Amino acid sequence: MNPEFRRQLSLELSPARLVLMPAILLMLAICVFVIEGKEPLVYIHKGALTLAALLSACVGTFTALSSINDELSERTWDQQRMSAMGPWRMAWGKLLGGPSYAWYGALLCAAAALLCGAWLGETADTVLALFLTIVGAAALHSAMMASRLYSMDPNKPATSRSIWVLVVLVFLLLQLVSGLVVGLGDLLGGEHGGAWWGLPLNSASLLLVFAVASLLLGLLALWRAMSMQLSVPTTPWAWALGNVACCLLLVGLVPGGTGRALTAMLLLALATYYAAALENQVAQRWRTLIYSAQHGQWRRFWQNMPLWPISWCLAFAILLPAYLLWNADPLSNRSQLGPLAFMVLLHVLRDCGIYLVFSLRKSSRSPLGMTLLVVFVLSALLPAMFWSLGLAPLFEPLFGALDARLSSNFQQVPALGWLAWVGMAAQLAVLAVALVWRFKAITPRTGGKDDIFAL
Repeated sequence: MNPEFRRQLSLELSPARLVLMPAILLMLAICVFVIEGKEPLVYIHKGALTLAALLSACVGTFTALSSINDELSERTWDQQRMSAMGPWRMAWGKLLGGPSYAWYGALLCAAAALLCGAWLGETADTVLALFLTIVGAAALHSAMMASRLYSMDPNKPATSRSIWVLVVLVFLLLQLVSGLVVGLGDLLGGEHGGAWWGLPLNSASLLLVFAVASLLLGLLALWRAMSMQLSVPTTPWAWALGNVACCLLLVGLVPGGTGRALTAMLLLALATYYAAALENQVAQRWRTLIYSAQHGQWRRFWQNMPLWPISWCLAFAILLPAYLLWNADPLSNRSQLGPLAFMVLLHVLRDCGIYLVFSLRKSSRSPLGMTLLVVFVLSALLPAMFWSLGLAPLFEPLFGALDARLSSNFQQVPALGWLAWVGMAAQLAVLAVALVWRFKAITPRTGGKDDIFAL
């Protein structure tokens, strides 16, 4: 048996806790029978399904994250990293062992739901709901553990309060997403099916596809994140594959070529922001990246490549074929839609560059907070101050599309105007100078021939 899995089981499944969980669930069931005398099985069936979801998604995610955070707070993470276990064995040992007590309670509720569902003649629906709950919760555990590993700082262990807030927010987000996907059944044709990449699927089939795909992508992300923490050299192909897979899953729901291209670019832009805020943008990583490129060490170059430039390059790679595709789409005007999409990608690049500038500082202040402050000044305060002069696009180039002289026809995407392009070019130039200055400030001046910042 996996040593990490066995260790987590010994921590979570003590004899007292094994008895406590079914006792509490049995008392809840008795309360339902006492309060509801007419149709107690109906309420027990619904309550068991709800408790299975809450235990697996909320409590399970909290304990899965705690299996990592406890290692940091107890100063035993270095011992974990020095063990003989590989990334995959360590990953699934924590994935299954950390939330094992939550899974114990969820499986008890699942058994009760199955019995009640069989008695009520709703076996098929109950099996589908439980399968989606189990697969979705496992995908949530994998994704959250991978995010924690990518952003983990041994000097700043997360508190239980912050973990619970994150778990609740993610669970509410999952409820909204699942409700949206279920609602797609009516949008795509209801019981008669609809179109997802040309395949006739109803809402139940869509949920199955998305749940299984999310679990596979979550396991991939967890394995790669654990490999990174165990100092196993890896190239970022898994991140690129995950970005492409997520786009293929979601873009298939969008009808039309223009909508699919815009949706893919939007998803990749969100992935760029997410990766930029998640990773530790340390100076040593960027110095190694530049040094490897200058000396032709391309495998080492890709091993040190941050994730957010990959997502941004994938979004940019969609722009050219989309630009050609929009020419055949009567609902779009490629002479205006293409430049607007390109401006959005430049906007994302600017924001990530600002975050990188603050990340390279030798300061304890949050780079994310400083980035949000600068973006607020550039996108709101300065445009408001210079709006009456018509200079708002110099600071927020997307405001160029709001010019009244260019927005009379709302059926077409408005043009940005030359002032917006000048403003974006100026901001990117200032940002490039700031990055070069920041790298020079944090790099030792040896003056040797291998010094990449030697003047």
